[in-house]
Amino acid sequence: MKKNGLTRISVLALSMTASASAFAEATLNVNNTSIALDWSGFVRADYGVGDRYSKADGEDRLGFTKSLLLLSATTEDIQAVLDFGGTGLSQSQGGSDIGIKDAFIVIGRDKPFTLSAGAQPLLFGLHPNGYPSDSSLQTNVDYGGGGGFAVSQQAGPSVIGTYKFDPDLSVRFGAFDLAESNTGDTTTATNGSKIINNLFVLLRDDNIAGTGLYGTLGAEEIYVGLPGGPLGTQGGGPVGTSTFSQVDKSKGIYSGGIGFKKDIFDVSIEYIGLNAAIVNTLDNERYIRFHGQVEPIADWKFYADYSNGHELDVSDYRIGASWQFRKHLALTGEYSRDDYGSDRKVYTGYGNGYQLPPGVTLQNVQSVDLRLTFVF
Repeated sequence: MKKNGLTRISVLALSMTASASAFAEATLNVNNTSIALDWSGFVRADYGVGDRYSKADGEDRLGFTKSLLLLSATTEDIQAVLDFGGTGLSQSQGGSDIGIKDAFIVIGRDKPFTLSAGAQPLLFGLHPNGYPSDSSLQTNVDYGGGGGFAVSQQAGPSVIGTYKFDPDLSVRFGAFDLAESNTGDTTTATNGSKIINNLFVLLRDDNIAGTGLYGTLGAEEIYVGLPGGPLGTQGGGPVGTSTFSQVDKSKGIYSGGIGFKKDIFDVSIEYIGLNAAIVNTLDNERYIRFHGQVEPIADWKFYADYSNGHELDVSDYRIGASWQFRKHLALTGEYSRDDYGSDRKVYTGYGNGYQLPPGVTLQNVQSVDLRLTFVF
């Protein structure tokens, strides 16, 4: 674990553009107790052009997708973390959303076992991330790209324990809570979510037997509030009935991934399985995510991502490069494409049958995006 605590993993270590960073520090004395203050963060400027963006916006986008200021206070082995962040885009592209994104307390910092509580990233999966974003400029399926469920970017109120057997091998486990709005069709769901309904565990080894291989195995139970009807009966009964009793239950997500990182290369593949009720599909969903990266010369990274959602029938392609042309300033360029098939096994609502989600078409989309990132 780095000096600035648990969120260093989620905030900077997985950022494609952050090859160098600096941390401002100060020390206060409160009631005869020394408290160390650290802050860091990043600012982005984004531009994209392509039919991924609406004609109403001229098929381009300018603004900042995400920026963040992380403040932490540490005394002894206790750390409090606040992430202030936001988005600033045109209204049709997401609008403005600025506020506190994470706020949590870590007990046992720099010890084998740590316990954290508050609003925080879950860090579930092979390439998880908290607030910044995916490893590519446009999100992959496991980050919500192409209409997928953002397994790799889950965050929220939670209690999480992490035990490190050694610097590379760890197990992370916890319980989290969901708002009623996340429980499916809340008009007919009978109960809201409780913290005991949402659990996860993740085993991670960042250097398996010293070979350069790394991998994760994870399982999650997440609450889904569903009415009876077509989804509950797999289409076999009228609205309001449920022969499979898929009403207000916890449903499973499973993740397994393996990667190899050595010298200038980093390649990985991950499989994610999701219960059909979580993603509102006819059959259980499965995501495949491939990531490859090479750093042939200093300050340059080239990467390629492929992800696929089977039931969504979508394939996402991303290829890009990042140039760290100043110590704290990087430029990233990317070409991305989302290809939609004609066999999207998704329900729009109970009783409507086999249809696309509202606002989603089968038209393939693509774009070229640029991002300037200052990390401090």
